[in-house]
Amino acid sequence: MSKNEVGTFNYPFPASCNAKVDAAERRTLQWIRRLQLAPEGRTLSRLKATNFAQLAAWLLPSANMQTLQLASDFTAALFLLDDAYDEGELSTDPEAVERLNEKYLGELFGYVEPDMSDPLTRGFLDIRDRIKRSHPHFFLNRWLAHFQYYFEANLWEAHNRKQTRIPCVDEYLLMRRYSGAVYTYCDLLELLLDRPLPLEVVQHPTIQSVRDICNDILCWTNDYFSLGKELTSGEVHNLIIVLRDNHAITLEEAVAQLKRMHDERVAEYQDVREKALELWADDATRLYLDAADALIAGNQRWALQARRYSGLESLIAHVG
Repeated sequence: MSKNEVGTFNYPFPASCNAKVDAAERRTLQWIRRLQLAPEGRTLSRLKATNFAQLAAWLLPSANMQTLQLASDFTAALFLLDDAYDEGELSTDPEAVERLNEKYLGELFGYVEPDMSDPLTRGFLDIRDRIKRSHPHFFLNRWLAHFQYYFEANLWEAHNRKQTRIPCVDEYLLMRRYSGAVYTYCDLLELLLDRPLPLEVVQHPTIQSVRDICNDILCWTNDYFSLGKELTSGEVHNLIIVLRDNHAITLEEAVAQLKRMHDERVAEYQDVREKALELWADDATRLYLDAADALIAGNQRWALQARRYSGLESLIAHVG
């Protein structure tokens, strides 16, 4: 069974891949080696298998080289950090996660002296400084605030794993928006514009709804495609697993429920998108919404080809 035969989600807008993807991958690999983020061997091979540049290119198909490179570098570093939080001793040690969070957030916000011997410190500070040099400081602060939520969500996950606790559905739906770091990518969409969105637009409830729904769609589809990996590893932070255990239903029924929830969210997204266009007829808002469309559709295309989720085919065939 090929990945193209795995059940997929339908969207009313197309996906496309940035034509500069190969250049972005080469440059990100150079960046990784220059900053010594991942040692040659298994760690680097595993990182390559995530198709980090492909993800950035599917999410931001219209980005120029500078923005695509930023997104590709950030994605590679985020995958390295994500695996550190989700696997090994750190995944069930909330005290250690809290200490690490304090370190990284202190470094990113400039509260503590950075430990430049830490590869991920070097990587994230380099990304932060590139944003600082080329974009308004208010945008950097917005992006950092959303990145902070990702760190706090990983602490929440570590507490759950230590207690062998499966969260309730409503709690999971809230925290999943933060653990996926999708808000940081919604911010990066603004870099496709001549200037980031003004506060009165980006904080308007309608645009916030666009970002929230976009976040849900990406995170829920990620849970669908990563289900096999997470069942194998015993990870409980997956919407299908949460639905199964909270509602005492089968895995197949939980998959079907996720798909219904997803389709409802897509319909809501289309409605909110139209409301946004009624409120703002300017080119910048339209470009932002078009970029959000591409983000949603592109995420699935990346997931279908990413070796990070290999093994999904047999599982989906088994459950439905």
